Amino acid sequence: MKHFHPPAVRSSGFSLIEILIAILVFAIAMLALAKLQGNLARVGSDSSMRTVAIDIAEERIESLRGFGLLETDPDGVVAAYADIADSTGSVTRSNNVYGITQTVVDYYYDPATKSFTTTNTGSELHSDFKEVTVDVNWSSPEFQIADGQTTAGRLGSGSVRLQGVISSATTQGDSLVMTQSTGSGEPQVDYTPGANPDILSLSLGNNKFKESTVPEPDVIRAGELVESRFDVITYSQTDAGAKFLRREQFSSVSCECTLHAPPGTPENAGRRPTIWIGDEYREGQYVNKPYGESANNLQSPLCVSCCRDHHDGGTSPEDNADTAVNVYDPFRPTGQYHDSGTFNGDHKHYDRTRTGNLVLAVNDGDHYVESCRLIRKDGFFKVAQDFRQEEMHVFPADFLDETSEVQVYSDYVTNATDAFENATYPDYETSPPCIGGPSPCVAQPTVGASYPTPLQTGELPSWTQLPLNGVNTQQLRSRGIYIDYLSYDIRTVIDCLRAGGDATTCHSGDVVLDRTGTTNLLEIIPFFDVQLTWLFRWNETPTNTPVDTTNEGLEDLNAHSRGVASRDAFGCSTVESRGNRSNLGFTDTNPIDPTYDNNLRLATIVVESLDSSGGGGCTVPGDDSGSVVVSGTIGETVNGLKATDIEVRGVNGALCDRTPTGYECVVPSGASNPRLQVYGYDKVGQDYWACSTGNLLVKNSEVTNGVGANAIFELLGSPTPSGSGYNINVQATACGPPPVL
Repeated sequence: MKHFHPPAVRSSGFSLIEILIAILVFAIAMLALAKLQGNLARVGSDSSMRTVAIDIAEERIESLRGFGLLETDPDGVVAAYADIADSTGSVTRSNNVYGITQTVVDYYYDPATKSFTTTNTGSELHSDFKEVTVDVNWSSPEFQIADGQTTAGRLGSGSVRLQGVISSATTQGDSLVMTQSTGSGEPQVDYTPGANPDILSLSLGNNKFKESTVPEPDVIRAGELVESRFDVITYSQTDAGAKFLRREQFSSVSCECTLHAPPGTPENAGRRPTIWIGDEYREGQYVNKPYGESANNLQSPLCVSCCRDHHDGGTSPEDNADTAVNVYDPFRPTGQYHDSGTFNGDHKHYDRTRTGNLVLAVNDGDHYVESCRLIRKDGFFKVAQDFRQEEMHVFPADFLDETSEVQVYSDYVTNATDAFENATYPDYETSPPCIGGPSPCVAQPTVGASYPTPLQTGELPSWTQLPLNGVNTQQLRSRGIYIDYLSYDIRTVIDCLRAGGDATTCHSGDVVLDRTGTTNLLEIIPFFDVQLTWLFRWNETPTNTPVDTTNEGLEDLNAHSRGVASRDAFGCSTVESRGNRSNLGFTDTNPIDPTYDNNLRLATIVVESLDSSGGGGCTVPGDDSGSVVVSGTIGETVNGLKATDIEVRGVNGALCDRTPTGYECVVPSGASNPRLQVYGYDKVGQDYWACSTGNLLVKNSEVTNGVGANAIFELLGSPTPSGSGYNINVQATACGPPPVL
């Protein structure tokens, strides 16, 4: 008999072994991922520590270059060449201790072998140069994996090494390059001057010229911050061509920082400002004062120095008797300094809230926003005293193209600068002289054939027409004259030179003209003239008609459009260029303290728009066709968005324009249902809302999703907006309920 066996039933699940294998594979993958994350954290920590260590080594070598004597000062006050020797020590940065080992080798010149040796072959009192090796080492901190929790061990140690050569004598080649005096062995460096009208050569006399390159911004949108750089070049010009003499490299940067109390030792705090001393910039010394740290790594590397150094306060035996050279803005109001407590003597720093308001930073660890001017010194950017614009002008498109026009403007700038310095007095920080105004300032140039006509009497070119040369648009331009703080020592030396002295007899304090030997006042006065067209905001009255000017948000390398005037109808508009006279003028970023409005500068130009027959309507330049019915500020409360990128336009006859901090709208008579449209805040995959603070403006419609986000507000209706204070804020949450009509 055969037995029947039913077929085996195939299981549709997983066996225990398969599950265990899957768990094992998953566990291995998770372990690998955890190891990767740990390695990434370690690499990031090591990179940060290494960057700080390199900065410390650079600072050590550059500080050694600043010796004032060859032999050791008996009183131990002045750093000397002989003091540069082997040493060890440590500094603390960001609560991490860095060990410093300094090794010095002296080299002497041996005439017999015509080579250098480490052995003193004769009776030389000092070596010819020293080779300095700086080793900076550290043990990185514990790796923090959560608030209050750290790993059992530290992440390891590291070190960097930096070498430099410090000469015992002044480099004579530098002096020859600077003076371009005749003689054998003089270096000749060719230079190609920039092209008009963006780069202008200002004549300093004696066949020497100074010009500034066009500032080019780097917009760091992830941190809502900007860095701009430009150079100021001095060169000589003869029939043989142009020769390079000197370059000052400037940078302006806006940063987010973390505030810290004075650490107790100067080397762990920050530096005094880098200042002009007549023929070069001198780096400030370390002093025990409040300091800051860069708050994030999504901003310019220059923010490390900006946050650390841009603080006042503290004392030092090396401080100048002219106390204004010890602060970053000698013209800052006294009410903007702390007069007691932990930050006594430091200027006040502020953070921007999510509603755009400024809040005073008063505690160690508080966040704040900052803006700095830096200058390259000995190969590294150092924080200098703030920019100070003393005058600005606006020009039509066809002015400053010709050499004769440049010469007229050059004469104005140099004469005005010389008169400005000659009008200064000991307390000019509180009441500085003005350029272009009544005595003691120099008068404006006399109107001549080089200028377009008609002109407003006694002023620089301030009028133009559309069409111009048959074209209905033209690029207007603005320029600013900047003069560094004129210290007591500089004013004393210049007064001595005006009285007939020379570079040997005229010296005071830090200002000793031993680098160039020049007695040319225009080489000693720290001034420059720079193109501001694409950094300052442009507006016109009446707004957008009969002339409209472009006013786009800042883009990298000036890819945006500003100051392009176009014809909309016939008539007259007064166009103005407006921006901050200090550091923020070069970054076009939001205010960082309450003095922003007081530091705004503007210049105007009347633009006449002609009809088809060539007639215009310029009987009253700048006469408005309506009234300003609403104006206010524009702010933002979301990361990755910069308020200055938010734009506005008028709808249904409204004439609206963007100002440096907000907007203004004009409603001509006869406009039907005028509207204000806010745009430029759109982000892919993000929902943002533009809201009127206090719901004073009625929202007509809105689009909030991703690309194309905008909001439209009513400008007339009930309640009727009138005047100023109708602020708009872009936020990540929906607006509040509309007002009851």
